[in-house]
Amino acid sequence: GFGANPDMVVKYKPELEGFGTTNHKGATGDAFAWIEKFGGALTQMDEIQTHPTVVPGNGLMITEAVRGNGAIMVNREGNRFCSEMATRDVMSKAILNQTGKTAYLVFDMGVRKSLKAIEGYVKQGLLTEGETPEALAQKLGIPAESFASTIASYNQIQASGNDAEFGRKASEMPRSLTEGPYYAVEVGPAIHHTMGGIKITPNAEVLDTNGNVI
Repeated sequence: GFGANPDMVVKYKPELEGFGTTNHKGATGDAFAWIEKFGGALTQMDEIQTHPTVVPGNGLMITEAVRGNGAIMVNREGNRFCSEMATRDVMSKAILNQTGKTAYLVFDMGVRKSLKAIEGYVKQGLLTEGETPEALAQKLGIPAESFASTIASYNQIQASGNDAEFGRKASEMPRSLTEGPYYAVEVGPAIHHTMGGIKITPNAEVLDTNGNVI
């Protein structure tokens, strides 16, 4: 893969300029330069997947299980803006359309107790904590009234099992957000998978740019 090579990423997908990455520093795609020497063909190099919930600046990925266990996403206005269980590309695009191009992943103690992975985020100091939604909003610098209203509205949606505005399924809303303290972590999309690579036959024979086996 080449997710940690920003120049190569932008070469194949210019709209990803400036994105961070979840990849290790060695994911720089060196092999793609090697095969140019003997005319090796590449395929689907622009197929690059982003992960929507990555901590800006450090590449630490917040697992999708946090959302799966009941967390919601809010913007800097304190509002939800899409189904939290949308596919990675849809969620990434939705976040980039928000003020500041990041959002906050929000959950309560109930979600925290349901998922062991969250304890790792606590130890890494990634979470902002507030005893109430209003207290958390104040720490985040977002409108407390809107944020508290969003939490209350989501709890009603969760109880009814009907997310009429964004379409999150009842099975994707396993618990309400009613048990303080409340937590948030700022997240945004980052490059996660580069799916393209060297073009081969079904027998794993490398093809050149003319379609011939090398």
